[in-house]
Amino acid sequence: MKVLILRPKELIDETVEAFRKKGIEAYGCAFVKIERKNFEVPDHDIAIVTSQNSAKIIVENGIKLNRIIAIGKKTAEVLANAGYDVMIPSKFDSETLVKEFADIMRGKKVVAIRSDKGGDELRKIASFADYKEVHAYEILKIYGEEQRKEIEKVSRGYYDVIVFSSKTIAESFLEKCDDNCIKELKEKIIIAIGKPTAEFLKERGLNPLIPDEYSFEGILKLIKNLKDANYQG
Repeated sequence: MKVLILRPKELIDETVEAFRKKGIEAYGCAFVKIERKNFEVPDHDIAIVTSQNSAKIIVENGIKLNRIIAIGKKTAEVLANAGYDVMIPSKFDSETLVKEFADIMRGKKVVAIRSDKGGDELRKIASFADYKEVHAYEILKIYGEEQRKEIEKVSRGYYDVIVFSSKTIAESFLEKCDDNCIKELKEKIIIAIGKPTAEFLKERGLNPLIPDEYSFEGILKLIKNLKDANYQG
């Protein structure tokens, strides 16, 4: 079972290595890259850190934060290892965070430290708290020879599983995916890391699977279960 993992350039190597250590024939290609931005965190009671990328930037710059809510185990791990106290929602998405921490955030000053491509779900916090957000980084789409070759490999059916780790990555990939590429995707196992990515793929006529846990550990478990139970090859 050949698995293509689509992640940001800065994270792809460690993810592919982690999958290979678990016995998965994994390959990777970056269809986006991260460009860090200068930013200041405003006065706040609670800070929401939405990604591993934001967490690394916070740690590397020694940014002081008050109470922290992090989306994802890896995000929380980066912060906790640097001495920050962190809370996480039961599911690693913005929708769950808003529901589960509404009472804690109500009436407070809340800042989200995120990318420039973040969705609108967290902005619902503004209805019951003083909500602000800052962009720690931009997500830039990339397309060159490496990406072109991967599109060709998908189009000729080289991979059995394609993993989309964000909506922006899915957008970047599908912008270069012709009708034959789409046809192949419809015949393969497509995995989206969470609801926003899955909804975008469904709008494009694809039928993605979503892991129970919105993380790469969850994706790895899903792939191993599929391989053990259903996949012959």
